[in-house]
Amino acid sequence: MPDQAQFPGQYPDEKVIFLLRRHWFILMMWLVPPVILFLVTVGVGVGIGLALPLTTPIWVGVILLLSIGPLGLAVWRFLDWENDHYILTDRRILHIERVYFLFESREEAGLNRIQDVTIQMPSLAANLLYFGDVEIETAGTAGQIQFKSVAKPRKVQRLIFKQAGLPEPGTRESEEWQPDRIRILRPLEAFTRMLYAVVPQDGRVVVWRKHWFVLFTKMMRPLLAALLLLVVWIAIISSSVPAPLQFAPERVIKVMPGILLLILAGWMAWITIDWHNDLYILTDKHVIDIEKRPFTLEFRREANLGMIQNVSYEQPSFVAKLLGFGNTRLETAGTMGEFTFDSIANPHEVQEEITRRLDQFRQRSQLNRPEPAPRTREELEAMLREILGDEYDIAPRRPGSQS
Repeated sequence: MPDQAQFPGQYPDEKVIFLLRRHWFILMMWLVPPVILFLVTVGVGVGIGLALPLTTPIWVGVILLLSIGPLGLAVWRFLDWENDHYILTDRRILHIERVYFLFESREEAGLNRIQDVTIQMPSLAANLLYFGDVEIETAGTAGQIQFKSVAKPRKVQRLIFKQAGLPEPGTRESEEWQPDRIRILRPLEAFTRMLYAVVPQDGRVVVWRKHWFVLFTKMMRPLLAALLLLVVWIAIISSSVPAPLQFAPERVIKVMPGILLLILAGWMAWITIDWHNDLYILTDKHVIDIEKRPFTLEFRREANLGMIQNVSYEQPSFVAKLLGFGNTRLETAGTMGEFTFDSIANPHEVQEEITRRLDQFRQRSQLNRPEPAPRTREELEAMLREILGDEYDIAPRRPGSQS
C-alpha cells in the first residue's frame, strides 16, 4: 500500500505497512440481494407500464420510485464494506469496524504483544481468488484480533511476523505488499495452490505427515467397493448379461462398472491428496500446522520456536505402539494453547528433533542478545542510595584523589 494511506488516530511518524478491506468478492456477495431486488422492481415497473396507459415520463418515474429501496440498500452495503479496515503499521495492528451513524469499534494491539498468527481459507472461492481469514493471538487483554476475508492471507501473515520482529516463515512470496491480482489469470499457479499446501522453502525444513495407517483406514471403503465392483465387472464381461439387467443395452451394462471404477479411483485420489496435505512442519525458527482439503479449505497455524515451552509425545493404543505412530504435543506460552502433531510416525524422534531445534534457537537468541552497557560510577551510586537510603553515604572525592 502507498505510504500516504491514512486512518483515524494514526501517529504523525507511524508508517502504514498495509491498509486492507474485505476482499472484493465479499462485496459482490453482499450486493447480490439488492441487485436481485432491483431487477424484480424494474420488472414490476415494466409490468405496470404495460398494463396501464402511462406516458413515458410517468412510466420511468414509477420504475425509479420502485428502485429507490434496492439502490439505497446497495449503496449502504458498499459503504459498510468500504469503511471497515484491517491495518498493520510499524507499531501495531488495528481492526476498525464502523457502521455509519450507528456503530464504531476499534481493536488494536502493539506488535510486541503478538504471539501467534493463523490463517484459514474456508471455501472454493477463497482458494480460487486467494483470500481468507487471519487470526492474530495477542498477549494480555487484547485477546484475538481477526482480519476477515482479506486478500493474500499468507502474505498478511508473513508481514505481521516481520513487523513484530518474529522469525518469518520461508515462502516464495515477494517482500513488498502489492495490489491484489485475480489468481484466475494465473491458472497453473492457482490450480497448484488450490490442490497442494504451500510449504516453506528457506532453511532446514522437516515435514511430517500422518502415518500411512491413517491413509489406509480412510481407503478401506473405496478399496472394498472397487474390489467388489471389479468382481462384478469381470463376471458381466465373461458371461451373458443377467436377466434382471436385460432391460438395458448390453454395451451399457458392460461399460457402466468401468465408469463407476473411475469414480472410485477419483475418490481414492482425493483421499490420498487430502492425507498428503495435512502437514506438520518444523524449521529453524517456526512450527507450522497445515490442514488442507483440495480446492475447499486451508487452515494454517504458525508460531515461532520461542513460544514453545514443553514437548511431549504419546502412543495411545496397542495399534499405535505396534506400528510405531503417535501424537506429539507442543505446549506454548500465553493464550496460544497446544500444537498437536497427530498420528505421526516415530513420535519420540519427532520430539527429539523439535527439542534439539528449540535448544539451538534459544542458543542463537542468547548469542544475538546485546550485552548491557556498563554502568558508570554515578549510576551505581544512585542505585545504592535508592536501595540503602540514608545508610549509604559517599563523601565527595577531593580533586586529584585516587578512587
